[in-house]
Amino acid sequence: MKRKKKSGKVTQEHLFLFLLTVVLFLASLNVAQARGLFIPDQEPIFVENGVINLNGLTIDQKISQMLIVQAEPTYVDIWSKMHLGGVHLFARQTEELFIKDINSFQNSVDIPYFVSVDLEGCLSPFGHLREFVSVSDITTQTEAFEKGVNDGAYLKKLGFNLNFAPVVDLEDSIWKCRSFQGDEKRIGELATSYVKGLQSHNVIATAKHYPGKTLVVKDPHKFLVAATIGEEDIYPYQFMNDEVQAIMVSHVISTGAVDSNGVPAVVSKPVFDQLREEYTGLLISDEIHMLGLKTFFDTVDEMYIAVFNAGNDVVLNFDRDPNEVYRMIKVVAKAVEEGKISEDQIDDSLRRIFKAKGFVVQG
Repeated sequence: MKRKKKSGKVTQEHLFLFLLTVVLFLASLNVAQARGLFIPDQEPIFVENGVINLNGLTIDQKISQMLIVQAEPTYVDIWSKMHLGGVHLFARQTEELFIKDINSFQNSVDIPYFVSVDLEGCLSPFGHLREFVSVSDITTQTEAFEKGVNDGAYLKKLGFNLNFAPVVDLEDSIWKCRSFQGDEKRIGELATSYVKGLQSHNVIATAKHYPGKTLVVKDPHKFLVAATIGEEDIYPYQFMNDEVQAIMVSHVISTGAVDSNGVPAVVSKPVFDQLREEYTGLLISDEIHMLGLKTFFDTVDEMYIAVFNAGNDVVLNFDRDPNEVYRMIKVVAKAVEEGKISEDQIDDSLRRIFKAKGFVVQG
């Protein structure tokens, strides 16, 4: 009887240890998956003497280079092995942390990231570190240029090379401080002066939010937004056409001078075709998981395909799950292979991206 009890006790202990091992193993698998550790490595992208050959890139790599994602420090290796094109930083506690994180990301890749931020208007992830002049207080082109110079110097010091500013919406009735004051001509002049100052430090400026009226109806972060666009709304973009290196396209469903044909502008090919008649720089999507775009589609896969098919050169995807970012790449790659998205269009976007990063492009 004693032996049987002892044997049963040992069996129970073994069973407990076995179950505990299984639980810990499954938990570690979940953690590893959540951190994207099961995402497969891609082939390296070869850069020789500042030259990139598009024929040497896979479809996955081409799409990856068009993405800007959140700069989560724990994902340095994951984003690097996926060959993503850029990272976006939100607030950090100190300037030293900004510099440390940016250096960590840049040192992990052969093709430098776009390192982007929103330093615009009255909103800033650096507000607790220093004061910035609000664009709503700018009254002269000299002041606008000086703000651009000061913003550019500060961003360059931290390691940024892409700023999502200036805002050239003619009115800001939501935040009430993100736009320059004046009519369309005055706003065009002030914004152009700011752009020249910012880009004097090799920080790419981004005029937003094309085609306009993004800040006067409802917050597109939360709602579908529709507006009638007048010629005055697109005037600032036309005025600074030869100066600004990037334009951000918004989620507004537009009619009038820019007709998005019943869909958000950022996924409207007619909007991009019209814009491309005059503009040769980078076209950047607003963040695609904003509800002003996401709720328009039945599935995120439809949204992914539409964003690339429309003609965006750079796509902002701030999803925190690296597995979902990878899945997006595969969804879009399949659409390219099936002819739903033109690979020639993808290549044209890459030429603009690599040129903006200072590379010579072949293929």
